[in-house]
Amino acid sequence: MKKKVELLAPVGSFESLKAAVQNGANAVYLGGTIFSARASAANFDKENLIEAVKYSHIRNCKVFVTVNTLIKESEKEEFVEYIKFLYEANVDALILQDIGMAKSIRERWPNFEIHASTQMVAHSLKDAKFLEDMGFSRVVLARELNIEEISYIVKNTNVDIEVFVHGALCVGYSGQCLMSTSIGTRSGNRGRCAQPCRKKYKLYDSEEKEYINTKGEYLLSPRDLNSIENVEELIKSGIYSFKIEGRMKKPEYVATVVNRYRKAMDSSINNSNYPIVQKDIDDLFSIFNRKFTQGYLFNKCGADIMNADKPNNRGLYIGKALIYDNKRKRLKIKLEKDLNKGDGLNIGGGDVGRIIDGKNIKTSARAGQTIEIDFPRYIKSGTDIYKTNDSELLNEARKTYQEGKELIKIPLDAKIDVNLNKKAKLIFRDNENIGQAISKSVVEKAIKVELSSEKLLSQISKLGNTPFEIDNINIELDKGVSMPISQINEMRRVAIEELYKEKIKIKRKHVYDKFIEYKNDLNRELIDNKNIVICKEDNKENILSVSCWTIDQLKASLDLDLDNIYFREPSLLIQALNLFKVYKEKNKIHSKFIIYLPRIVRNENTYVYSLLDNLRYEYMDLIDGFRVSNYGQIKYFKDNFRGKNLYISSWLNILNSESIAFYKELGAKNICISQEASANQISMLKDKDKLEYIVYGNTEMMISEYCPMGVLTKLCKKDKRDSKCNKSIYSLESEDGQKFRLKQDENCRTTIYAQECVNLIEDIKYLNNMGISNYEISLSFESYNESYDILALYKNFIDDELKNSKKVINNDKYNKLNIDIQLKKLTTKYNKIYNSGHLYKEID
Repeated sequence: MKKKVELLAPVGSFESLKAAVQNGANAVYLGGTIFSARASAANFDKENLIEAVKYSHIRNCKVFVTVNTLIKESEKEEFVEYIKFLYEANVDALILQDIGMAKSIRERWPNFEIHASTQMVAHSLKDAKFLEDMGFSRVVLARELNIEEISYIVKNTNVDIEVFVHGALCVGYSGQCLMSTSIGTRSGNRGRCAQPCRKKYKLYDSEEKEYINTKGEYLLSPRDLNSIENVEELIKSGIYSFKIEGRMKKPEYVATVVNRYRKAMDSSINNSNYPIVQKDIDDLFSIFNRKFTQGYLFNKCGADIMNADKPNNRGLYIGKALIYDNKRKRLKIKLEKDLNKGDGLNIGGGDVGRIIDGKNIKTSARAGQTIEIDFPRYIKSGTDIYKTNDSELLNEARKTYQEGKELIKIPLDAKIDVNLNKKAKLIFRDNENIGQAISKSVVEKAIKVELSSEKLLSQISKLGNTPFEIDNINIELDKGVSMPISQINEMRRVAIEELYKEKIKIKRKHVYDKFIEYKNDLNRELIDNKNIVICKEDNKENILSVSCWTIDQLKASLDLDLDNIYFREPSLLIQALNLFKVYKEKNKIHSKFIIYLPRIVRNENTYVYSLLDNLRYEYMDLIDGFRVSNYGQIKYFKDNFRGKNLYISSWLNILNSESIAFYKELGAKNICISQEASANQISMLKDKDKLEYIVYGNTEMMISEYCPMGVLTKLCKKDKRDSKCNKSIYSLESEDGQKFRLKQDENCRTTIYAQECVNLIEDIKYLNNMGISNYEISLSFESYNESYDILALYKNFIDDELKNSKKVINNDKYNKLNIDIQLKKLTTKYNKIYNSGHLYKEID
């Protein structure tokens, strides 16, 4: 039995749509002019989108629309109206990021298929199963997973799994990157990433106070993914959808990449052993690449993933410069690949004109030849030459989507009944749809020439430049009858038109029942569990929480008896709990200890869950609850620790009241809203009970599987980590001089921190007046003394200004002047640069 797999193509324009469909895509994904994660692509307005659906469905190609941005409270009504339009336009599925809006869609349109975008950071089986329970029929896995992890997820879940197989890579986990927002106001979660990863950086060693000598300056720029030679392995892994990246690429790119993957996939599916010839590989290099990698899919890492040389198209290597003749302005090249007139080269000078072979002027040359080209300036001998524009390849690609050209032909079964004194009837049928037509007049007895089966077959088969061809025809024809050829042709035209109409309509499946069952089951559990109360309104108490990584930071928090302590470092968890136990018994503190689960817990990171399972008996009484950072952790919490409180971290990207309501239904004790939420957006939220906001901390701009310290310092060994990494002494320095500190965990996963520290001490009252009563201080590199000073400043202010209770460290009135004095002391003492984050900024 042939295995069903899907080739999914990116579409940024109508030309790209035609290129994808005509070259064999089973489905396309595209964005409208709003709520799309590629806001700078051409995208489709409503009229074009309707036409795109018609064009695709007629040719058996599905259309998925990306609405995979976080939705602001002020946009909810417009978003819902847009989804209604997409539903009525017969769009096959939506690709979503916002969990609250996904829930809303599920309830309004229970049979509208939804896919979990890679922005939802699904990177484990637990993530996939949670999203399956939510009613998602497909999960787009994080690009960081390898084929073994993907295969494990496929085998243990019922959702379709979609995986990126070709195109640009993000250096950080999608949906977890705040770098573009932190540096400016353009949010990747809102589809407007400014691509800071493609900029120049230096690596700085703060211990040695020197810059590391690196090869290349684009230290965060990944290569492009290319899996063309691994298609068979990917199919065997059980992946359903093979996703090509590139909604901002030209239609020639879409045509070329889709065409080559179509050949490779068909060969594997049909066991036809179509060879992946070198030309196919060369064509993928020629059409666009930033160097290629097999990526994390096949366990590549470090230097095998990155391209520090240049962040844009590298092209296809075609040979080296031999000699430059300055007098005649000619460059001699020894070709290792073909070259044609009109090709573009990485050395500039415009497109290739004449190709000079001795005394002959040619329009093309082949690999192995030594030729000359006209060139305006000196090029050093030995320079590598790359073809960045292949005129022949581009022309070939354009021909596939020219107006009126149909390369994909859908086989039809046809049946025509021509019976005397009755109207003739014609039916066209594909796998699912029927188009039929009836003649205008009844069939008459032939006067001169009777109608033959051969003539009927000839006329019915004239489908011309439609996307159909007759595969099988059943003719029922009475002897000695006749009918006008014009009527036969008209029946053929009408039947095709009717078939078009049927194919455009979507046959939606009802997928809501499982979600209803899951939701009701969850609510029963929560109601039965006396320790968790759904959406309980209580008197608003101002809560100060701290998230910390080190034992020193924990000590400072305990010394000040803060309300909630979110402890983040798994390797220190036992030590932290023992310390907390001592404080609890001796100092009678009131602090609550909450385990802050890691942002990324992949299938192989079972040590985290094993650690928690081992804590169950000895330490569980000390633990108030768990703070989750991804969807899989919610499932883990639900399945294992129903008696504990659930806390939602900011990494679940909450920006609207629908998402807040979703987590309240799950019984969340408190909910930290997105760090990208501004004061204006917060003010629009209807229910702010249980909401928390980060008021202090160096923003974690990016989390990445790539470790620049290990790769660029060349100290890292595969069997031994760079010992310096534990010290967190490295920084990336941007072109404008900002230093972004780097921190590595035990999995060699790197977090990049913002240089400036968000500090909203002066805005606490403002937040409080808006209804926010829970405040988080997020520590990162702070020592005990620095942690204590920061925490004490906030605790004093909240106690004095909001709680009117006893202060901790001095008797000074904490008015604005005193706050300014304290901040200046901190700035001087700890060399911090403070800002107000995005509280007063509107992100795009």
